[in-house]
Amino acid sequence: MRKFLLLLIPALLSCPAVAQEGPGAQISLAFARPAFDALVEAADHAETTIGSLCEAPSQPALDAARDAFGGLVTTWGRASVLRFGPLAANNRFERLFFWPDPRGTTLKQVQGLLVEENEAATTAASLADGSVARQGLPALEVVLFGAGAEELTATGGGFRCRLGHAIAATIEDVAQDVLAGWAPSQPFAQSFIAPDGSSAPYRSASEVKGEIIKALTTVFQFVHAAELRPALGEKPDKARGKRAPFWRSDLTFELVVAQLQGARDLLEQAGFTEALPKDHRWIADSILFELNTALGALRSIDIPPEHAFEDQNARGKINLADLAVEHAGQQVSEQLAGALGLSMGFNALDGD
Repeated sequence: MRKFLLLLIPALLSCPAVAQEGPGAQISLAFARPAFDALVEAADHAETTIGSLCEAPSQPALDAARDAFGGLVTTWGRASVLRFGPLAANNRFERLFFWPDPRGTTLKQVQGLLVEENEAATTAASLADGSVARQGLPALEVVLFGAGAEELTATGGGFRCRLGHAIAATIEDVAQDVLAGWAPSQPFAQSFIAPDGSSAPYRSASEVKGEIIKALTTVFQFVHAAELRPALGEKPDKARGKRAPFWRSDLTFELVVAQLQGARDLLEQAGFTEALPKDHRWIADSILFELNTALGALRSIDIPPEHAFEDQNARGKINLADLAVEHAGQQVSEQLAGALGLSMGFNALDGD
């Protein structure tokens, strides 16, 4: 079914009835549904490989589970730019990615579960009723990469492995709910694809465009303020790589790259370049230049994030990427929005 939907998307987009609906239709069909479908598939793969690890523990089985986790993180990074609608409802974003976490709540809660070994916590239903800090990707990273994870190769980790399996199942359940919310039959998707002035949350194409602009601004602000800057610090001696997301699994920069790629795809799928007056199309090119600058810098970092933020060479690359991301966000909110005739008065991370 997933492959059928993905094959169907190009045909749907070629139909005049769909193409004329505006950016909402293009993003729903060509970006949102494939992105969350891929997230469901990646979560299912992680759950399966962790289940295999629990049944037959070994180093290769743990390596496979960790590889599946890496694929899940990058798939999440791309999908996470759609931080509105189904992903924002019912704390789903936080359930998948509880971040920032300056007090180490996830680590404390997962360690508490590992000490208590309460079997009730090894079901997705039980986790779903508890704290968001123990349900998502950061919690699963602690299980697979945190202190004591080596026990997973000897005995399957017993409780630890069952907990990881339950967390992966919870992630898949949440991803399924988000994907379902983007179904064309759902009220949100209908409003986003074809706002008709009579139903919330979108009553006009301008409101849909405004949501896309807000999503772009939000991801740039989040990368800058919540993922890179806290670990970077003002000076090298203030750098703390352990303040970055997914430093244990060495996936910090892979996550940010996936987020920026998602933002770039969202910008292109929205068709904003074509919608701009010809004498303003340089704005989109400038935003893409900043994104490509950030992506190139991050991809060239070849040391683990735990140490990269204090390493002089790597730190320079992170600084370059951070500045480029910050500039891209400013251009979206201050120039692109205005050129599209939108008035955006908001804090990007408020009201999700």
